Amino acid sequence: MFWIGLFLAGVLLSGMDAAPLAMALFPVPVAVLWVRGRHGAAVAAALCGAFSVLTGQLVLAIAAADAGTSAMLGAGAFILAAATLAVAGLGAPLGEMIRRGRSFGQCVSLMTVALFGLAVLETALLWDESRKAWTVAINQRIAQMEQGAGGVTPYGDLMRWFDVQLPYLVFGVLFSGVLVVAVLQVAGVFRWLRKGAEAAESPPPVGKFKMMRPPETLVWLAIAAALLGLADYQWPNDVLRFVSWNTGVGLAAVYWLNGVGIALCAMEAFGMRAGAAWGLMGLLMLFGLHNGLAVIGMFDTWFDQRLGALRLAAAWRDRNKDGPKDPEA
Repeated sequence: MFWIGLFLAGVLLSGMDAAPLAMALFPVPVAVLWVRGRHGAAVAAALCGAFSVLTGQLVLAIAAADAGTSAMLGAGAFILAAATLAVAGLGAPLGEMIRRGRSFGQCVSLMTVALFGLAVLETALLWDESRKAWTVAINQRIAQMEQGAGGVTPYGDLMRWFDVQLPYLVFGVLFSGVLVVAVLQVAGVFRWLRKGAEAAESPPPVGKFKMMRPPETLVWLAIAAALLGLADYQWPNDVLRFVSWNTGVGLAAVYWLNGVGIALCAMEAFGMRAGAAWGLMGLLMLFGLHNGLAVIGMFDTWFDQRLGALRLAAAWRDRNKDGPKDPEA
């Protein structure tokens, strides 16, 4: 049943023109199988993922009414299947790291570096096609927003600016997306290993997302990016802008995730259940109130805010436990 579900998931996602989601899915079962010592099954899972994506793409090609679109999808299906196999294969080193007791953050770092390297390679090799695809997607989104609003919107102007400045932002945006995907992948593997029916067959994973903290030395990279940005402002230069803006966007994602972890730790320290905490985080994101988490995450470099939240919660519990005191006692 596991193999049928894995194959159908890949076919369905690929057939819905969501092959990147399928590619992101397959390292999870590969890593779990690798941790449990089932190396042959891990290889089979990676191959199953690649073949399912290939099948979904071929179904799309056959169903395409236009002959040119059908030929393009058919030719690209094998390239996409090979890329899926490469991404799914990353589950093997991830599983080996978990088996050797590496922490959640170290596993996320491995997946982020590997996935980002693949994304940069693809973008660099297919820059013209990628640039056009980004522009088309942005313009489609602007048209949808303006149609819904009945006219020009500030968000539309912001997205047009983003399209113009894309070369100075795209790699930072790619890194941010890859980082979030890597966190979700590692979290999925860790949860599967801890909660699955066969949890006793493998060593328990080390660490959790909410305790993942970027190295303190990373702040120097943030300072360097800020200085380069100031230099570009004073003496406009494409290279300085490319480096400073992309680095700044990527670091904002790192510190934002750290801020999310701090917020979850604080909510848990005050007795909030995990489901309610994630629900509150979802509401903050829905209403756009989550951006300040990046600032909180960055200041965690100098102040351990997780420890601060634990101490504050302990003091709050002690105060409530003692109850109000009679001033005349």
